[in-house]
Amino acid sequence: MSPPRIMLLPSPPSSGSVGSVSKTLGIAKVLQSQGCTVSFVIGGKLAEFVRANGFQVYDYPIPLPSANSGDVRSAADYVEWTGMAESGFIRQAVEAELKAIQAFKPNAIFAESRPSASISAAVAQIPALMIASWPSHPAFPANLQYPGSAKAIAAFNEVLADYSLDSVSNLAELLFSRATIKMAPTLPELEPELAALKECDFAGYILDLEARQSSNLQWHPDWQDKPLIFIYLSVSAIPPLIYIELVKEIFDKQPYRVACLCGFHYELKALPDHTDNIQFHWFIPAAEIMPEAALVIFHGGQDTMLTTMLHGLPSITIPGQHFERDYNCTQLQNLGLTYKLPVQAFRPSRIRKIVETALNDNLAELRGHYRSKLRTLSGTENCCAALIALAQKKAGRCNL
Repeated sequence: MSPPRIMLLPSPPSSGSVGSVSKTLGIAKVLQSQGCTVSFVIGGKLAEFVRANGFQVYDYPIPLPSANSGDVRSAADYVEWTGMAESGFIRQAVEAELKAIQAFKPNAIFAESRPSASISAAVAQIPALMIASWPSHPAFPANLQYPGSAKAIAAFNEVLADYSLDSVSNLAELLFSRATIKMAPTLPELEPELAALKECDFAGYILDLEARQSSNLQWHPDWQDKPLIFIYLSVSAIPPLIYIELVKEIFDKQPYRVACLCGFHYELKALPDHTDNIQFHWFIPAAEIMPEAALVIFHGGQDTMLTTMLHGLPSITIPGQHFERDYNCTQLQNLGLTYKLPVQAFRPSRIRKIVETALNDNLAELRGHYRSKLRTLSGTENCCAALIALAQKKAGRCNL
């Protein structure tokens, strides 16, 4: 039997988030090490990032984020805000995926937060493993309240009808509900509602823990031994041009080293210069920075949350008005694993005080408990095993 051929479709938004692509690179490396042939379908700077890691990439259109920077209340709001619900983009996205499928001939597909993948996988009759989460489930309360605009739902249903696929009444139905395998990269304690549904496999984590890339994390000698604070706010309620200035104001000459990851944000054309104790980077691999970090300040995204937990680190979370991030941060807070703050608290006096509290609290044993629990699970390897099994089953049917 030929080596399994697996196509990876990470979340495509050009808004600056790198979490999905970084996670998918971790999957790609494990699959490749196990003899699989792997390709990506992605566009823009994310495609450049994937190619720089040595993987084949098929072209994909770049969704243009909405000019509306309001609250992201639901999964449908996310799909619309990122531009993935625009009628023209939906068609281009499905056509690009089908063209890539025809060229690469995958036996299985992996996808995350990518509604077009549900369509192309069904049309091509390729089994798909998709990332599941409670905030992206159609029954999540916010998704029931905000299922998507009539225009966006009609745009997807028009394309679904063209391919003789069932229509949707909620955009969240296209995120993972139609997948062959639904895999949640988290713990049941973090998403108890999803666990109660008993329709998903819990992987613990799916992350790229082996990535290495030189980030020039060299510090002025006077600061070399200071605690390292890692900041990743991604695409959040605080635009990068604002949070960059706030990071400088909060931490300049304070007794910490600060590494701020900015992602590939479309609004950010260049990085600011480093100071003696503050550095700004497009991307820093978790495996490079987390072992040295003493504290993480982040937006509540799932991948950074799990990476922080895997390293047993204290955290400060600032989710803003974002359905998934607020849910994640609330769950973390309920477990005693983070200090959750409103956006308006991202100010010098408040952050400095919480940083000192987080670095000196007595919760190391609690964080160690969840660190150990996550580390007993081989989430990325389990995900790859499931993908390989899907691919081999598909290939076996095709050879009959």
